[in-house]
Amino acid sequence: MMRGLLLCCCLLAAGLSCRATDTLSIQQCKIRALEQHPAQARKALAASAAALQLRNLESNRLPRVALNAVGSWQSDVFRLPIDNPLFAVPVIPRDQYKVTAEVSERIWDGGADRFLRRQYALDQQIAAAQADVEAHQVLQIVTELYGGILLLQETTAILEAARADLQRRREQMQALVQQGVALPTAADQAQIQVLQTEQQLSAVQADQAALRNVLALWLGRADSDFYLRLPDLSPAGGPAPPRPEYRLFDLQQQKTELNREMLILRRMPRLEAFAQGGFGRPNPFNFFETGLQPFAMIGLRAAWTPFQWGNTGRDRQLLELQSRQTDIQKAVFDRGLSAARLRDQGAAEKFRGLLANDDAQIALQESIVQRAEAQVQQGVLTAAEYLTQLRLLTQARITRTTHLIQAWQAAELATY
Repeated sequence: MMRGLLLCCCLLAAGLSCRATDTLSIQQCKIRALEQHPAQARKALAASAAALQLRNLESNRLPRVALNAVGSWQSDVFRLPIDNPLFAVPVIPRDQYKVTAEVSERIWDGGADRFLRRQYALDQQIAAAQADVEAHQVLQIVTELYGGILLLQETTAILEAARADLQRRREQMQALVQQGVALPTAADQAQIQVLQTEQQLSAVQADQAALRNVLALWLGRADSDFYLRLPDLSPAGGPAPPRPEYRLFDLQQQKTELNREMLILRRMPRLEAFAQGGFGRPNPFNFFETGLQPFAMIGLRAAWTPFQWGNTGRDRQLLELQSRQTDIQKAVFDRGLSAARLRDQGAAEKFRGLLANDDAQIALQESIVQRAEAQVQQGVLTAAEYLTQLRLLTQARITRTTHLIQAWQAAELATY
C-alpha cells in the first residue's frame, strides 16, 4: 500500500514537472528574441525625441520675448561744434546704459516648420529601421542555436534508447554467462558499451545545457527549462519576407530627397513683427535726453539671402553623391544576400538528398543487427561483433537526424 502511494506521488510530480516545462517553437523563439533585443529600446527613444521636437515646433508659433541690458563707456560722444546763446546744449554722457524688452512674432518662415515636421518624422522612421536591422541579425543566431539544441535533443533521445537496449543486451549476456553458454568477456564488453554510451550521452547533455543557457539569454528568460518543438521539416515554400535593410535604404533615399527640398528654404524670405521698449541713458532715439528715459519702437523685420555664392549647387551635388552611395550599398547588400540564400538553399538540397541514403543505410543496418542477434544466440557470431553492429546502427540514426535538422536549418536561414 505504501509503495503504491509513493508511486502515485512520483508520477504526479513527474506530470507537474512536464507541464512546468515550456514547449517552444522556432516562431515563438524568433518573436521573443526580437522583442527582447536591446535595439528595440531605440524605437521608444526615437519616438520620444520626435515628440519633443514637434513640441518645440509648436512653440515657434508663440511670441518670443527677449530681455537685453547694455552698459558701456565710450571715448567720445556727439556734440554741436558751436555754442547756442538761446539755450544750453545738453552734454551727452560717455557712460551709457540701456535696458530693453523685445517681443517678436513670426509671420512667415518660408515653410521651414513644414519641412522640419517631415524631417523629424523621417528621422524617427530611420531610427526604427536601424533598430530593426540590428534586431534582425538575432534571427540567424536563434535559428542556429535552435538547430543545435534540437540536434542535441534528438541525439539524446537516440542515445537514451540505445543505452536502454544495451542494458537489456547486457542482462541477456549475464544470463547466458550464468548458464555457462557465454564467456564473462561478453558481459564485460556489453558493460563497456553501456559505459561508453553513457559517457557520450553525458557530453551531449552538457553541450545541450550550454546552448540552452545561451538561447535563454537571447530570449530574456531567467531559466533554460524548456523543450524545443520539432518544426515542420518539409521544404519551405513561398517568397522570403522582405529584409528590414531594404526599408532602411528607401528611407535614406527619402531623407536625401527631403534635403534637396530643404535647399530651397535657404532662398525663401522670413518676415516677423516686433515691438521693443525699455529705458536708456541717454535715450537711444534722442541723444539730447541725457537722463534715464523710456523709449519704444514697433515694426516689421524681413530677412532674405538671395545669393549663396554657389553653395546651393555644391550641396545639391553632395546630396547626389549620397544618393549614389546608398544605391551602391543597396546593390552590395542585395548581391551578398542573394549569394547567402543560394548557398543555404544549396546546402538544404544537399542534406535532403542524403536522407534517402541514410534511410537505406538504417534499413540495412537494422537487418544486420537482427541477423547478428540470431547468430550470437547460435554461437556463430561473437558478442563483440554484435555490439559493433549495434553501435553502427545508433550512429546511422544519429547521422540521419543530423542531416534532417541541417536541411531544415539551411532552408530556414535561406528565408532570412
